[in-house]
Amino acid sequence: MLLASDGLTTVLLEAVVKAPLHVRITHTARLSTHALDDSAPRATLGLEAGRPCLLRRTRLVTPTGVPVSASVVVVAAGRDADGDGDAAMPAPRPLGYALAGRGGRPERRLLHVGRAAWPEAPDEACASKTYVRCDAAGPLVFVRETFNPAYFPAGTDGAAIPCEVCAGA
Repeated sequence: MLLASDGLTTVLLEAVVKAPLHVRITHTARLSTHALDDSAPRATLGLEAGRPCLLRRTRLVTPTGVPVSASVVVVAAGRDADGDGDAAMPAPRPLGYALAGRGGRPERRLLHVGRAAWPEAPDEACASKTYVRCDAAGPLVFVRETFNPAYFPAGTDGAAIPCEVCAGA
């Protein structure tokens, strides 16, 4: 349910941990698309070579500071009318709440679900999903989200999990 949901992921995570979650921002940057260490956001968002983008790495943490999820968010810089960035970047708000606070609800297009390395323990596999939030103007926000395997086991029994569900997005 967590990987396939098109609703607010934060709400599902809070239900599992039975506590409100808070954002801990671990890194933000304004950089050229050339500097991204992953080509997926460039391709998915249709970012032109050298165009500035905003990158945000966060953890959703319990009140005691235990990370429940980790996210990498990328948006095109200056897309908003104020030219200052995007709703994905204000601190410290979970992405879904930030976007909902703007009015409307951008559509979520799931790109991939599977396993990845848990950022807090890179030798541990965790469940992961990658998606893009789109509005009428097109792709708005690229998100890669990983989930703490202590709460959400990654199903590492060898069964194939990867599932491409949104071709062409």
